[in-house]
Amino acid sequence: MYDQLRILEKMVLDIKKQYQLVSAELSSLKQHPVSDAKEVSALKNKLDASHSERDGAKKQLNDLDKRYQSLAEAHHMIGEEQDKLQKQISQLQQQNSELQKHNNELKQQYSDIKQQNNELQKKNQLAAERTQVVLQRLTRIDQAES
Repeated sequence: MYDQLRILEKMVLDIKKQYQLVSAELSSLKQHPVSDAKEVSALKNKLDASHSERDGAKKQLNDLDKRYQSLAEAHHMIGEEQDKLQKQISQLQQQNSELQKHNNELKQQYSDIKQQNNELQKKNQLAAERTQVVLQRLTRIDQAES
């Protein structure tokens, strides 16, 4: 983009030089008129062509300047958006860290509850076995008394 601007600027400078040369030549001819109408007409055409070329180069330069301004604005907006997204990433990473910590706490609670459940199941099994033994003894006693 900058290279294009430099090339365009060089073109504008070249056109200005040509314009100055043609203008100087025209001024000289105006002071010392030449009776050759063809030569005057050719010089006027050359001057008109230089004006057209200069105007085209100016338009091209203005178009490139507008494009540069647009790109600069877009770059700025992208930078702002990137900053906003980076901030969101940081917040999400913080939330993720907190959630992982909470998840680990819940896993520990689950592990503790599971261990308590296993211990209670063992106690329940033992109590059921003892109850079965007591019921069998009571049944024998009941049968012995009958």
